[in-house]
Amino acid sequence: MEKKRFPVARELYADLDKKSVAPAYLFLGEDEGEKDKAVRRIAALVLSGSGAEYSLGRFHCEMNELMQAADFALNGSMFSDARICVLLNVDAVPAGAANAALMAEIFGSLSDSRVLVMTTRANRPPRGVEADAVPGMKVYHFWPPFENDLVAYIVRALEPEGISIDARTARALIGLLGRDVRAVDGALEKIRNAGVARVNEETVRSVVGGEKDYSIYEFVEALYRGDKSSLRLLKNLIENNCPELLILNQMARQADSIERYHLAVRAGDGEDDALRKASVPPRAGKAFLELARSNPIIKIKRIYPLLRKADFSLKSYRVSKNFVAGPLFDLSREMLALEAAPAAV
Repeated sequence: MEKKRFPVARELYADLDKKSVAPAYLFLGEDEGEKDKAVRRIAALVLSGSGAEYSLGRFHCEMNELMQAADFALNGSMFSDARICVLLNVDAVPAGAANAALMAEIFGSLSDSRVLVMTTRANRPPRGVEADAVPGMKVYHFWPPFENDLVAYIVRALEPEGISIDARTARALIGLLGRDVRAVDGALEKIRNAGVARVNEETVRSVVGGEKDYSIYEFVEALYRGDKSSLRLLKNLIENNCPELLILNQMARQADSIERYHLAVRAGDGEDDALRKASVPPRAGKAFLELARSNPIIKIKRIYPLLRKADFSLKSYRVSKNFVAGPLFDLSREMLALEAAPAAV
């Protein structure tokens, strides 16, 4: 029997460019970074105004969070009736009448302003979530990008800014970052702010691969270690005109890597396989494992809403000369406060 082919991410983006949003989506495949980008694109169309950062909920089905997801999806907020409910790893929902009833309630709550996004790393829809089971649902396949596609993406992304980069240099950039769309997007943001008209391999090494005195990576690692000196490092980054959205991107990327590592370990993977699934290069494995031990998955789940709030704030707040008035300072301070909070069982 021939396998069914589902539309891919670029076809989803073409619909979203037309401001066409479905009531429900199922995202298949392994490219988690591109799925995150797609959720943000949908959120930009559905959510707006005061309190929008509280109207997007992310729930792990493999951690038995279906009840919380249903409560979020079915109930509005004091700010807006709009909701985006993201069910991660929906194939992990345990079978049974109670969970089937919860899923049916969520499916029945959907509307133009209440959108459901479900994800699975599998390449086909899980049982009970087939395309005809959810009215209006669209299914998209998120394949890991081929290197040639990513090269073309990098070249196209810089063209509107009047910045040229050849294929060889784009491949050097991929060599530093891997085929990670989120990491590439962060690097492109930094290149845009570097003030260069042509990118060569030296530019890639100095701008993307060679943080020296004011290292984003040094800041992010210190923050996830719970080190209060991270606030000083953040201040240095901002005072040296490092793009704040780029800093936030690296903070979110670290949370994603730690989450993927913990989920792989829970699924029974060995340490090396879990590190590979978290996109951690071998040379960084030891340092990453220390961060993972300091940030159990329950803590990472508490960080995600803080990251979303900062993302909305950065895109709407007026720039202040006062460092402590900025969204990134608030985010970092709140993350450090989690260090002292009692651990959840």
